[in-house]
Amino acid sequence: MTKVLIFGGTTEGRLLGEFCASRGINALYCAATEMGGLDLPGISSRTGRLDSTAMAALIRSEMPGLVLDATHPYAAEASANIQRACAETGTRRLRILRDAGVERDCLTFANQGELVTWLAENPGVIFAATGAKEAALFTALPDFQERVRLRLLPSLEGLRTCLELGYPAAHIICMQGPFSYELNRAMFAASGASILVTKNSGAPGGFAEKLQAALELGIRVALLARPQEADGLSLERALAELEGLGL
Repeated sequence: MTKVLIFGGTTEGRLLGEFCASRGINALYCAATEMGGLDLPGISSRTGRLDSTAMAALIRSEMPGLVLDATHPYAAEASANIQRACAETGTRRLRILRDAGVERDCLTFANQGELVTWLAENPGVIFAATGAKEAALFTALPDFQERVRLRLLPSLEGLRTCLELGYPAAHIICMQGPFSYELNRAMFAASGASILVTKNSGAPGGFAEKLQAALELGIRVALLARPQEADGLSLERALAELEGLGL
């Protein structure tokens, strides 16, 4: 029987997996992509995107006593699916929240539609540090192939998606972050960007370093607002919960 089921692919997910491995807690770690997977002794791992139906089937099969949702703060759909699957199966769920970075001198947009409208009205090269998942968003701009520079994780799936959308290979940067202030500054300057599109992914996502580099270069920062979450707890509290469960 799997006692803990972790949905991760994030820094928090990795730390939870490492904690379970160090305590001998039986756990199954799930990530959407191979890059987000985990290889730890005593921890089972699986990769691949799951909808709520598939998640519920997995929970019924593994029968965990606890589900930990440590997905990305912007992975609203994944969190909603996890919540739905746990409600359907009557399984206890803990949502791990990540502290947001301090936002200053940013233009914040509540949704993607508002962001694209603003980008269409404001010319200039766009450095999109939002990953492959949002690559399709910028294709709504008539000149996206000339304007947009994409930075995404070095996965074949993500690169293939962006190329198929019509992005020139010369405008795609595939690198694993988080990035230092110095590297961000060098990339932003080399791209000739006047607009940075990013997310407030907090310290694990290097948000402060991106913001500092952009502002010092006089680049406007267009920020996609975080999805609102009604409940959750910190990583520290989640670790304490695991410690006290006696699994």
